[in-house]
Amino acid sequence: MNLPDDFAFTQGSLQDAADCLRRFELRYIKRLRYPAVEAAPALQFERRTRQGARFHKLVQQHLLGLPAETLARSLHDDPELATWWETFRRTGLAGLPEQRQAEITLQTYLAGRRLTAKYDLLALDAGGEAVIVDWKTWRRVPAQSYLESRLQTVLYRYVLAKAGAHLYGAQIPPEKIRMVYCFVARGGERLSIDYSAEQLRKDEDYLLNLIAEIEGAEQFTLTEDESLCRFCTYRSLCERGGAGPLDLLDEDDELEEEDFVLDFDQIAEIEF
Repeated sequence: MNLPDDFAFTQGSLQDAADCLRRFELRYIKRLRYPAVEAAPALQFERRTRQGARFHKLVQQHLLGLPAETLARSLHDDPELATWWETFRRTGLAGLPEQRQAEITLQTYLAGRRLTAKYDLLALDAGGEAVIVDWKTWRRVPAQSYLESRLQTVLYRYVLAKAGAHLYGAQIPPEKIRMVYCFVARGGERLSIDYSAEQLRKDEDYLLNLIAEIEGAEQFTLTEDESLCRFCTYRSLCERGGAGPLDLLDEDDELEEEDFVLDFDQIAEIEF
């Protein structure tokens, strides 16, 4: 395996490895560019991705001091995004601790490997709660069990417990950590996931095993769950289906937008 010594594991790379070692190899070791995506559904997903990026930028600008009303006036070209913004203004920061850090990155080390987490928002109360807030623009709210199993939840809570002391004033007890997913396209509905010392130990074991699996792989095998190939643009390389139209709007599909693999290098820079 030719993974650089300074490689930083993120929630995205760890999720790729958990889903399919072959995808991890193609993306992070061989660094292959994605085969071209095709057809209107993929373009529609690109539009959704741009909307989500633009929304997160609005939140960041607001938390840095720009008035919400000023930002709202820039949304005349996208009524759906304007609705999300109004939802955020009503509900986005309600009930959160007052010490807030937006778009902050923390890192820690495990088994000699760097783990990196970039947070939408950390809301902290020294001696009290440490809340990780993540805004989602998904059209549906998934089951809490789905979110609990995602590497984003696993990694974000673990890294905050290990690396958040300088923000909190002391090492943060796992029981004080809570992760909140806010679904602005669903009226601001929230799902809250608590943490504990026992769960931290389980997460550490899981991360250790996943890293060991990646580093010890002699062959990066394809996933046995071919449903995960449906939204992977490497699928034609693996002979798991052609590069035909993606059914991105299937309401019965359990996968969410973050499961799609999209080459942001092939998308023009987003203007705000």
